Amino acid sequence: MSLVKEIEDKGATLAWSPVSTAPHYVALGMKDSSGGGFDDYGGELEIHDLNFNEKSLKCSSVASVKTSGRFMSLAWSAMSNYAKDFPSGLIAGGMNDGAINIWDPAKLMAAHPKAQLSSLQAHQGAVNGIQFNPNPASQHLLASGGTDAAVYIHALDRPDTPKQPFVPAPEPNAAKHAAEVSRVAWNTQVPHILASASLNGSCIVWDLRQKKAWCELRDQNRSAIADVAWNPIEGLQIATGLGDDQNPVIKLWDLRSSTTLPLATLKGHSQGVLSMSWCPNDTSLLLSCGKDNRTFLWDLCDCRPVYELQAAPTATAPSGGFGGFGSAFGRRYEVSWSPKLPAVLSTCSFDRKVHVYSMSGTKSQATQAPKWLRRPVGASFGFGGKLVTFSSPPGKPGQRVPQVVKVSSVVEDSSIVQVSRAFEQRMGQKDFRGICNDKAAAAEAAGDEHEKQVWEFIKLIFEDDARAKLLDKLGFNAEEIKAAIEQGAGVPSAGAVAAAAASGETAQDFFGAEAAGSEGEIAAGLGDVTLNEKEEKSESPVVAAGAAGVSATAGGSDMGKKALL
Repeated sequence: MSLVKEIEDKGATLAWSPVSTAPHYVALGMKDSSGGGFDDYGGELEIHDLNFNEKSLKCSSVASVKTSGRFMSLAWSAMSNYAKDFPSGLIAGGMNDGAINIWDPAKLMAAHPKAQLSSLQAHQGAVNGIQFNPNPASQHLLASGGTDAAVYIHALDRPDTPKQPFVPAPEPNAAKHAAEVSRVAWNTQVPHILASASLNGSCIVWDLRQKKAWCELRDQNRSAIADVAWNPIEGLQIATGLGDDQNPVIKLWDLRSSTTLPLATLKGHSQGVLSMSWCPNDTSLLLSCGKDNRTFLWDLCDCRPVYELQAAPTATAPSGGFGGFGSAFGRRYEVSWSPKLPAVLSTCSFDRKVHVYSMSGTKSQATQAPKWLRRPVGASFGFGGKLVTFSSPPGKPGQRVPQVVKVSSVVEDSSIVQVSRAFEQRMGQKDFRGICNDKAAAAEAAGDEHEKQVWEFIKLIFEDDARAKLLDKLGFNAEEIKAAIEQGAGVPSAGAVAAAAASGETAQDFFGAEAAGSEGEIAAGLGDVTLNEKEEKSESPVVAAGAAGVSATAGGSDMGKKALL
C-alpha cells in the first residue's frame, strides 16, 4: 500500500465523511490532553480536507473547536432525510466524561459560533463506542455504549432539542451487559438490529422492534471482545475481534447457522486484536490491527491474511527509550475503510500520527482482484452493426448485483444497410453478374463513366464465353486476327485456293508458281548489290532466298503479335 496523506502529532480517533459530495473530509477527535502533561486541558475536534489532488503528504485543517473532555469515540452521519437542514450531516463525539456532543460540520467549517448543537448526558462513564445507523431512513439514530455497561439509543431528528434516550430492551426484559461495553454496531441491512460487545466476552444482538435481545454470542474463555463489525451486504453475518493475548483471533459468525459456534476463525495475530474494519466496497476484505504491532488485510474467501501493512515510510523510532519501546513504535490502535472512496483506508497509531493509505498497486497474495476494479459497464461493436453491452443495476457498494448483457443493432445510415443486405443476398445466390450490373447502374446514375466501364468489364469475367467477349470488348476480331497471321506467314487464303482449283491447276503448280515468283523477286533484289558486297557476304541465291523467306515469316509473326496486343 502507498501512503497518500499523513497528519502528525494527533493522537486521535477518526471518522470519515459519509456525504457523497465531500468524501475527502475526515474528522479527528483528540484522545489525549492538549496540554501534554498531567493536567487535563480537554480535547479538540478537527476537520481535515485530504485533497488527494495534491501530491504532498500534508493536508489542511478546515475547522477546529476545543472541547471540555477528551474523545473516546467519534461518528459522522450523512443525515440523508435531513440534508436540507444539515448538508454536511452531523458529527457525534463520545467523551471520557460520559457526555455525547453533537456538532454541525457545515457550521464548523463556516466558523459559526454555535456549531455545537447539543450535549447528551446519559452514561455514567466514558463512552467507548458510538455509531449512527447506516440505513438511509434511520440515519438520525445514534447508538452508544460505555464503561457503565449501558447501551443507549438517541434519536437526533432534532439535534438541538434531543429526546430522552432509550435502552434496547427495557424492563421487564432482563438482558443487559455485565461488563464494560467496548463497541456498538448497527446492522447494515436491517435498521432495527443492533450489536454491542463487552469486555467479558459477550456480544448481544438487540432487536429494537421487539425490544429484547435477539441472541447472545459468547466466547468460551470469556475473552474480551475489542471490536465488532457487520458484513456490509449480508445482514446475518458478523465478526468479533478478541483482545485477549491468549486467544487473539477474529471470529466470523453466520447467525442463520449457529449462535454458539463461529462459522470461521481467523488466526494471525500473536497478541490481542484492537480494531477491525470490514471493507464496504469488497466484502471479501477485512482489515485488523493488534497489540502485536501488526496490521493485516484478510481475504475472507481463503480465511488468511494476504497483506501486512508495515510501518509508514516516514516513521522514525525515537532516540533513547527503555523497555523495548522501539519495537512497539508505530503500533496502530484503530483502522477504518473510507465509506465512499474505494481502496482508501486510514490508521491511527500510538505515536500520535494519522495515516491514509491507498491499495492501488498493492502486491498481495489475494487470489482475486478487488471488486472495485471490476468494470461496471462495457460495450463492444460487432460486424453488421451489432452492439453488445453489459451493465450492473444500481445497488449498494459491495452488494452482489447480477450483470445484464444486451445485444442490439445500431443503424447510422439505413441506405448502407439496404445495400449490404442486397449484396449478401446476391452473394448467397452467386449472382455475380447481377452485382456488377447494380454497380454499373449506380455509377451511371452518379455520372461516373469510368466506374461504369470498369464494372462492365468485370462482368465479362463471369460470362459463359468470357475469352471471346473480353477480346471483343477490347476491339479485337478473332477472324481478322487469324487472317492477318496467315497472310504474314505466306499461307494462301481460302479464296485463292478455291480459284486455283476451278482453273484446273494442281497444288504443285500453284505452290511452284508462288515459289518461282518469290525467287524472281529475291534475284531482282540481289542484282542491285555490288560485287564487293557479294564477295563479303559470299552467300548463294538459294541461301538468300531462304533468308528472305524466314524474314517474311518473322514479319508476319510480329504483325500477329501486334494485333493481339
